[in-house]
Amino acid sequence: MNVLFVNYHDFTSNSAVHICNLAQELSAAGVGCAVAVPGDPRTIELLGDYPFATMDFDGARDGGLRFPDGGPPSLIHAWTPREVVRELTEELSERHGCPYVVHLEDNEDAITADRLGVAVDELPSMPASRLDASISGPLSHPVRMRELIGGAAGMTVIIDRLLEFQAEDVPAEVVWPAYEDELFTAEPAEAELRRSLGIADGEAVIVYAGNAHSSNADEMRSLYLAVAAVNRNGRPLRLVRLGRDFVRFLEPELRSIERHVIHVPLQARREVPRYLRLADVLVQPGRPGAFNDYRFPSKLPEFLASGRPVVLPATNLGRFLADGEECVLLKRGDALELAQVVERLLADDELRERLGAGARAFAERSFSWEASAGKLAGLYERALAGAPAPRPPRALRGRPARTPLPRVGYGTVRAYCGYAERLPELVASGDLKDVQRPWAFETILAAVPPGARLLEIGAGEPAVAAMLAELGYEVTVIDPYDGRDRGPSALEPLRAAYPGVRIVRGLFPQDAPPGESFDCVYSISVLEHLPADAIEDVCLGMRQLTADGGVTIHAVDHVLLGPGDEDHLARLRLLTGSLGVPAGELDSLLARLAEDPEAYFLSAESHDRWRGVTPYDEFPMRRCVSIELVVPLDERL
Repeated sequence: MNVLFVNYHDFTSNSAVHICNLAQELSAAGVGCAVAVPGDPRTIELLGDYPFATMDFDGARDGGLRFPDGGPPSLIHAWTPREVVRELTEELSERHGCPYVVHLEDNEDAITADRLGVAVDELPSMPASRLDASISGPLSHPVRMRELIGGAAGMTVIIDRLLEFQAEDVPAEVVWPAYEDELFTAEPAEAELRRSLGIADGEAVIVYAGNAHSSNADEMRSLYLAVAAVNRNGRPLRLVRLGRDFVRFLEPELRSIERHVIHVPLQARREVPRYLRLADVLVQPGRPGAFNDYRFPSKLPEFLASGRPVVLPATNLGRFLADGEECVLLKRGDALELAQVVERLLADDELRERLGAGARAFAERSFSWEASAGKLAGLYERALAGAPAPRPPRALRGRPARTPLPRVGYGTVRAYCGYAERLPELVASGDLKDVQRPWAFETILAAVPPGARLLEIGAGEPAVAAMLAELGYEVTVIDPYDGRDRGPSALEPLRAAYPGVRIVRGLFPQDAPPGESFDCVYSISVLEHLPADAIEDVCLGMRQLTADGGVTIHAVDHVLLGPGDEDHLARLRLLTGSLGVPAGELDSLLARLAEDPEAYFLSAESHDRWRGVTPYDEFPMRRCVSIELVVPLDERL
């Protein structure tokens, strides 16, 4: 496979950082890669030395397009649908007879509207002649962009909200950016670098590494005003600013604020982490809206990996972070709120240290160029094969229904290894806890025929539900979506990302769709969180909502040994008893578990990841297992 990336700007853009790291991982996996940019390809020297060909657009047109095997491109990846990219993508796609994939990293309509000085909802009513005359080069044309996406063999997006632009029957993948492990570390600041920039002892530092343009001008102004406000309140604060200004965002009467700002010229990629480590606080200004809701600021993985407290808006990546544990989320994003947050952080060393550790832990478990490149390679394969959407492996299709299954069981390493081969998309962390989602998926296929009505309790991100829906099941999920137990809180992005699943916000059973029944009610790592006094009511709800001949299926975390084991055992007995599992069956299972070395999950590394910033004495190691329950209706009390 040979892939040509077509970027909208040269290698000084943040997007080029993404492309180069992804192309490097793909090249290591045997994919031929090349990158074309509209400017000087020698700017790649700012990023490093990479094992793929680079060229400008003229070179891509006139024989400069080269791959290691000497062949033509198998696929073109248009990095954004902006006009400069669209034109070359369509030209080369036609010339080489190859498909293309489109990448979205912004709400292009919002950027175009900002540049034209109109509201986003005015774009559809603008005369075609005005649009054609006004939009070229670095902007996306609202009509041509959609035509480009509609003709694509696939689509990648940097954040899930951008899936709202997905065309029918075009497969899509969410591909997060990451950071380079060897560069972005949580090391202390360099005293010599502080001195060279003129930062005095006792002065706190905020670092912002990003450009200013028409779409973020207001939030840049808020950042500068916040820095000035903190200084006025008696706390010396400097803003170390990397990036370029493509617009003026401060009025002339506010230019005096610049005395608090240290402007750093364009740096090689390897130098950027040194400046981030100067920060006492790292800030991504902004607020929810048509621009920020649809983006993933590429600096955020780097900010989080630096082990400093990070302040960011309660949108885009902020939807996935725990406020007060892994970051501080801005509710309004104005200068006053930002100044108050920064002052609070600068006054509390312990809070900064705790938030920095939480940020680093989130970065380590969430961002990986290798993992993102793997998702990209999977999408390329589907695009080249012409598959309309991601589907489960062929080995799982047509599996016979109603296979007899034991009522109680537990997850094992053997099962995990099989799932990692058959269902890698459901095996993410590398820990045995990952046995639960693929087990539930395959168990439902074995126990319930396609077309059946399913209800998932506490789905969170409904990955299993979506795969079942693709196979013809009618799937409803019910979840409070309020952030509890580290689950998601934003509902509409999930509905947009999983249109085949009916998503209900609420608690089970009281908020389940009234008057409906289901062939299977299931849950994955949910029931162990129930308080003891709620278990019987939840089990009664399962019985009432399950149709005759139906089944209830659950994967349950259980502490077999260690702090909390007695409470876990009492609640497990109450749960299985309420579902009609004889006590003897559970006792026999627990006896086997105690002697089976294949059953425990949570390695030392995984335990430390789950512990996060909680002191070890408050979250010590335990022997955890996955209990598996498959209880047919006619065998329940």
